[in-house]
Amino acid sequence: MANNARHVVVLGIDGLRPDLVAESTMPHLAALASDGTWNRRHTTVFPSETRGALTALATGATAQVNGIAGNQFYIRGTSPDQVFTETTHDWWAADERLAGNLVKVPSISEVLHQAGRPFAVVTSSGPGVLPALNWKGQQRGQTGFNVRHPQIGYPHSFAARAHRSLKIPAGGISADGPMTAFRVFEREVWPYDKPAATILWCTEVDSVSHLHGLQSTQLREIMRACDDVIGELRAWRDAQPERDSITLFIVSDHGHVTIGGTVNVADALCQAGFKAAASFNDHATQVLVRPGRAVGLWLKHDDPALLRDIRDFMMEQVWFGGAFSPASEPGSTSGTVDGSLALELLGAGGERAPGLFVHLGKTPADNQTDQAGHVDSVFYDPGDNDLRIGGGTHGGLHRGEFTAVLAGYGAGLAQGRVSDAPSSITDIAPTILSLLGIDAPKTMTGRVLGGDAPESEELAYAEILSAGVHKTTFLTGIERQGHFHVSEGGIQ
Repeated sequence: MANNARHVVVLGIDGLRPDLVAESTMPHLAALASDGTWNRRHTTVFPSETRGALTALATGATAQVNGIAGNQFYIRGTSPDQVFTETTHDWWAADERLAGNLVKVPSISEVLHQAGRPFAVVTSSGPGVLPALNWKGQQRGQTGFNVRHPQIGYPHSFAARAHRSLKIPAGGISADGPMTAFRVFEREVWPYDKPAATILWCTEVDSVSHLHGLQSTQLREIMRACDDVIGELRAWRDAQPERDSITLFIVSDHGHVTIGGTVNVADALCQAGFKAAASFNDHATQVLVRPGRAVGLWLKHDDPALLRDIRDFMMEQVWFGGAFSPASEPGSTSGTVDGSLALELLGAGGERAPGLFVHLGKTPADNQTDQAGHVDSVFYDPGDNDLRIGGGTHGGLHRGEFTAVLAGYGAGLAQGRVSDAPSSITDIAPTILSLLGIDAPKTMTGRVLGGDAPESEELAYAEILSAGVHKTTFLTGIERQGHFHVSEGGIQ
């Protein structure tokens, strides 16, 4: 892969499943992938949730390294409450609680700042997305703007100019968010700064998937609206005098699966006699529960016997789909809890990991199939969310939620390439830096999409079955350090 790009633009479509992309649904993306590069085995991180995945994208590292273990998580010894990342205030409150160590490693924002290269992020997403993609970028004088929540913008002179130029109301853009985000970049970012790297992130596919489901006409409509932005972005690139030095990436952070059943795991544990809650504010609480597709469990005190009792209870439940816990010893594929797999296989270990991650399985009476014919109805613990049966969700390891989109076009990338080699969202930041001729920090554990990749270390499906997690639909293997294979001519 040649380092001949001077500018990289990433367009992220939150929640877009790659198997839904076709000429009939997203013709501009299909054409870009055909003319450039497309990876058919691109995955996100675990848990497959937006703010954790976007932090992984920005830092080039999994939660085990960067510290952001999903949209919410617990950190022992700091507070009785979980850490949340939904708003910018959540991020700053958690960082203060952790003495400035919320995100434990540098991101592409910091690396580009040190190299003296401009960086910009424009989103149409929730208020917690901008800090995930550009943590502390405002302090570095970088550019950030959220068209959906326009009070979030910096520097102030730029934000005021974008407000006026695009006529963005004070309450934000409720429709046409993806195109508005692109117009902010096209009219108010590029002409002034020509950033070395820009990330445009759009939430609408994810939001509609949650509300209306994977088979809905509303989803197809918003996919086409995002596809129109891809067409505009490609046309913009091709019209620039610098086009031969501009690289485009189209990505997503996860896919979706259909909610076929719900369960409140904390309530189920309480009914079984365990003292479980969402925080340790009640001194009687034994177990702190993080809801979602992958339910995290932290014990107040180290108690292996209690953890085994919880495991035994859960394995009897119809919604149980597999268990992960910290490795029993360094390098082991087995977790400390008997019958579980090591969280380190998923890059989800470390000091912020729960004592047990329980992956919720598929619903037993499943008559729904997705676009690719895979089982697509699963259990979900909504916690305080109002997601319902029939809507979409994500966070686990089901193929539909764990796979993601990665397409590239332009400088430094091959033309007309389709790859079946595994790649990860953590590969994106080091690849951008490589295209720009900047060395990635050693904390970026993702691979540059170039050169020879080592053989992937795969956990065979048979081993997953023997570990007692047979109720979950997994990928045919869980790759650790498995990534793109790329030659000097581009992505293979």
